[in-house]
Amino acid sequence: MMKYFQQRNDNVDIECPAYPGLITLLDAALYRTFEGQLTATVSSANAALYAFLQLKNQSNELLQACRSAIPKMMTISNASVLLGTSSTGSRNHQERQQQKLLNNLYTLESFAVFCVDCSKEAILQITTDKLASSANLPAGENAETKSLLSSSSALSMSSPLEGSSSSSSSDIDFAKAIRQSSKRSWEEVAVRLTAHQQHDIRKGDCWESSKLYCPDYVWGHETILQCQRLVRSMVKHDAVPCMALVPVLDKHVLPECAGDAREVIMHVFESIMVLLKYDVPLRLQQFRKGIESDALVSKRLYLVKNEYRAPFRAFLEAHLHLQMAPRLELVEEYIAIHQETQEEVKFEMLKEKRRRVNQTIQDCLRNEHFVKALVMEEKCEKLEISMAAMLFPFCELARWLSDGNQIVGLVQVPGVLEGEDFLRMQELLRTLKNLLCRKNECGCSSTGIRPLLLDLQGIRRDPSLPQMNGIQVVERIHLDEYSSMSLMEKRLSSLCSQLKQIGILGTSNRFVAGKKDKDSSSHAAVIEACTFFNGDAFSKSYRDWYNLCKRQQETFSRPDGVGNTLVELLKTMRQAEIESSIAISSWQDLSLARERIDMLRKDRQQKFDILEETIDDCCSREMDCRLKLLPINEYAVLSLPDIQSVAGIFDIGMELAGEIISIC
Repeated sequence: MMKYFQQRNDNVDIECPAYPGLITLLDAALYRTFEGQLTATVSSANAALYAFLQLKNQSNELLQACRSAIPKMMTISNASVLLGTSSTGSRNHQERQQQKLLNNLYTLESFAVFCVDCSKEAILQITTDKLASSANLPAGENAETKSLLSSSSALSMSSPLEGSSSSSSSDIDFAKAIRQSSKRSWEEVAVRLTAHQQHDIRKGDCWESSKLYCPDYVWGHETILQCQRLVRSMVKHDAVPCMALVPVLDKHVLPECAGDAREVIMHVFESIMVLLKYDVPLRLQQFRKGIESDALVSKRLYLVKNEYRAPFRAFLEAHLHLQMAPRLELVEEYIAIHQETQEEVKFEMLKEKRRRVNQTIQDCLRNEHFVKALVMEEKCEKLEISMAAMLFPFCELARWLSDGNQIVGLVQVPGVLEGEDFLRMQELLRTLKNLLCRKNECGCSSTGIRPLLLDLQGIRRDPSLPQMNGIQVVERIHLDEYSSMSLMEKRLSSLCSQLKQIGILGTSNRFVAGKKDKDSSSHAAVIEACTFFNGDAFSKSYRDWYNLCKRQQETFSRPDGVGNTLVELLKTMRQAEIESSIAISSWQDLSLARERIDMLRKDRQQKFDILEETIDDCCSREMDCRLKLLPINEYAVLSLPDIQSVAGIFDIGMELAGEIISIC
């Protein structure tokens, strides 16, 4: 973005186009002007940020300790028993006590996950400017973003389940549920991207960088309130009173684990509680004092930031409205044809124009690249629905196991499931329980199977989360194609083996229903469905899906015979469709369209004049410089440039902590 700035020697210091990213640079310049008067605010905010970064790291350590802890379960007479009954079963008192301790470990694990999520939310609140983010489309709202983040875009054809007359309504509902889950999977996909990848995908949806470049009073006040609510929520978690019983009962509330895992868990938990009860509230109180001490300046900065934001967004909105309208040159060309005095000549010219436009649309629809893309899109969706149907019983079983009310949770069984195999099975069940849900009303956060498909490719979900030895999803590195395919085949084979093991254990084990009779048949049906899992069919479907995705990427990037990529082909089709609607319009409609386009152009110019005057006034008054705003082309595509050279307030601290800093 700095290339747009041109230093001048006359009365104008800087020249810059009215383009996305301008507000980011104005915020940075405004902060540099008042930096000395915001020392208390920035220093206390950095201290609060550091406290939440510590909390996140400690929570990750607790999560890793809980997930790597292998409880020393009592010897079970029937070694093949994995799934037991609920607390109403025939287990003796010692077994029930052991299960209670095991549930405490699961509660502590959920507490660690909750603390990680709350810490991330607090860090996001501190480092994000809501004024800037309000100008951007939410991630996943733009159709182009969805198509880039997912393997199946909005161009996908109807499902094979919907097209078959013999399909039952339940199958069609299941296919719709899978499709809805896939639309929500962009969140899981986005966290696996680097900052540059996120910018490449989101640059068309953003007008401003969401990073904080200039603090203000409203940002500080809302951040403190939100962080305090998050701290109160963490302190009220069920694990806190549960772990508080240790000194009261004079005995441990966690099961005995291999090695010193239990002592490590207690030590990390105590560190987290010190942060939640003392360090974090103290830093937030200092943050509040810093905001109040700089209130006079920070409130003024909030007004100034809004002063130049409002006309800038109004201008960009007017620019987009003009872009959505037909080009004025095209409308005037058809008006000139309608003004032809000879009817036969006018009729022939319009006929030829319509023929050419329709021919262009037909050529685009019959384009080899476009047809291949649609065919591969349909095949990808079929394969994804097929794999989801195979995994659905395991997702249901994973939710029941994690619930612990209907079925007893996963336990280590000597000779059957122990050691690293037990940890791998736990990790798999945690992944499966959030993938699929038949009904959206069930309250489950269903993301579709694409997170699992990306796990098989070796793309790590979140670099900040702990990874267990032997079960982690390694980060993609620069390998040759043979090595990467070999690793993917190993992960695929391991997944199929684990799923088969769940089916075998389910059929050979004792299984009794929960509290209600109607649960018995559903539980038994799910266990029976798990036994029918075909690992070879799943592996084949995944390989076909993976190969189709690679071919899709090649199709999108490779030009066709005339040198047009698929993106350019879609733009050509859109312009041809607009011209087709103009070609069938009457002279009166075209005249009205020309008047409206003239109004849009005048409105855009008026808003640019207001923006230019406002920017010049703010820069000369607040920053002691002159900025001349340059107009941009009427049909320029708006996208946020890569402005990594402009550092945010917390960029250094975030980089030292190893956090991903996203521009958008």
